[in-house]
Amino acid sequence: MSRQVEQIVKPRGASELLGRYVVSLSLVGIVVILGVLFSLLNPAYLSFNNLMNIVRQTCIIAVVAVGVTAVVISGGLDLSVGSNIALGGAIGVIVMGFTKSNLAGLAVTLLTCTAIGALNGVMVGLFNINPMMTTLATMSLARGLTLGTLDAVSINVQDPVFNFLGAGQIGPVPVVLFFLLLVYVFFHFLLARNSFGTKVYAIGGNKLAARASGVKTDKITMMTYLITGLMVGFGSIITVGRLQSAQPWAGLGLEFDVMTAVVIGGTSLKGGEGNILGTFLGATVVGVLANGLAFMDLSPFYQYIFRGFLILVVVYIDNLIHKSRER
Repeated sequence: MSRQVEQIVKPRGASELLGRYVVSLSLVGIVVILGVLFSLLNPAYLSFNNLMNIVRQTCIIAVVAVGVTAVVISGGLDLSVGSNIALGGAIGVIVMGFTKSNLAGLAVTLLTCTAIGALNGVMVGLFNINPMMTTLATMSLARGLTLGTLDAVSINVQDPVFNFLGAGQIGPVPVVLFFLLLVYVFFHFLLARNSFGTKVYAIGGNKLAARASGVKTDKITMMTYLITGLMVGFGSIITVGRLQSAQPWAGLGLEFDVMTAVVIGGTSLKGGEGNILGTFLGATVVGVLANGLAFMDLSPFYQYIFRGFLILVVVYIDNLIHKSRER
């Protein structure tokens, strides 16, 4: 069975391998160009404090994008991540207030977000419901529950343990950067060096062929959404720590930034292609760009226009690449 699955996801050749490196090198070049451009417009952009701010901002996107990468490679989609972050933080902070236990609050945050991921996985993987409609529904559900739970009011969080991942530092470096690196190393091996990753790619490449080869497609699909929910839980903890509060509108628009990072990083919306390194670089591009536009005091309206145009270009290029391969 494993040999058949490997044949489904076998690389198309040296040109495809070279293409992966070209994408990664291009993303590194874009980050450098953006950094130079923004520093020329405002020398304070490359100050240490702002660079650390970019790290904190990017880490939230990057942590969530890890799980979404697995979902998209398998041919799915998750638009609920922003609302899920807000819900997990809200319930976790409230539980911490009732129990006076920061560990209980952290655990409940992870469990809440993982539960939303599990719900997505059951609906998509087991009942075969369209992933876009499923996650749109859970996006609305999670945001509504958040607003009702918090009564549309923020709750300040001063607990140093709960805030440690989002606000803690080791020397001058944010703790969350070390956490992010560990996450990416783990998921690189999970997707690139593990049978689970092979099956994820197989499902995205050809679901019917993967099933015929003995892959339990419904189970693997559910696992990708479950993993995404768990990573959203960590993103929720980071968000609360960074803001030092649980906010009803936390994570608003995050799904857009995450999907932009995943697609820019080379993960195909058609499934079956993508890698963790590309996602990391894509998240870095999004973080540097968002911080730079905000640093230039550019109106949020223009920021949305620019980022929307960017993802349209990337999706168009992805479509052209697939049409070229089909021909």
